[in-house]
Amino acid sequence: MIEGKEKGANSFLSMPVSSLLHSNVAILDQFKTAADAIAAMKENSIRSILVSDSNKEIIGLISKTDILYKAAFLHKKSPASVVLEEIMSTPIISITPEMSVADALSVMEKHVIRQVVVSSGSMVYGIISRDDIMTKMERALVETVTAFKIDAPLCIMRPFASTSLIDRGSTLTCPHCTREYQSKELLSSHVKTVHSETK
Repeated sequence: MIEGKEKGANSFLSMPVSSLLHSNVAILDQFKTAADAIAAMKENSIRSILVSDSNKEIIGLISKTDILYKAAFLHKKSPASVVLEEIMSTPIISITPEMSVADALSVMEKHVIRQVVVSSGSMVYGIISRDDIMTKMERALVETVTAFKIDAPLCIMRPFASTSLIDRGSTLTCPHCTREYQSKELLSSHVKTVHSETK
């Protein structure tokens, strides 16, 4: 089962980021306020906003953290009085759509950021965040584990090659004669001595 989990995780991490990015992106002018960004985040159910200049080119990114920390803590202003260009993160760290999820996580870790823009040239495809990756990785692991249900056995175990332990306090029972033993070593010795010829 552990091998299955590792395989599922590795398969997920090798996927291109284009397969799980958020294409729902909101863009606001650099002179809009943090209050405008909060409203856009709520309206679009997103955690960050791209910021554009007068030529409609993307020049920065605003996250909830930027608003809470930079606007409220550093500038000590209300969101309605903070202009986005004052608190946006710039330059933007971007990655290509073909980059793997594992490499995207490495980029975020290296630059100490929680999200990156996915783009190619001047084309923006969306945003991917560490939280999104972790959430989807958990789902991928759950789906992998689901493939290993009790009603879908992986192999056939020889009937007398095992004894089941119902709870931690119970003794070990010989699968051949049902005699009880306090340790695995005693049970193993009993089986080899008494039942070695059992088919």
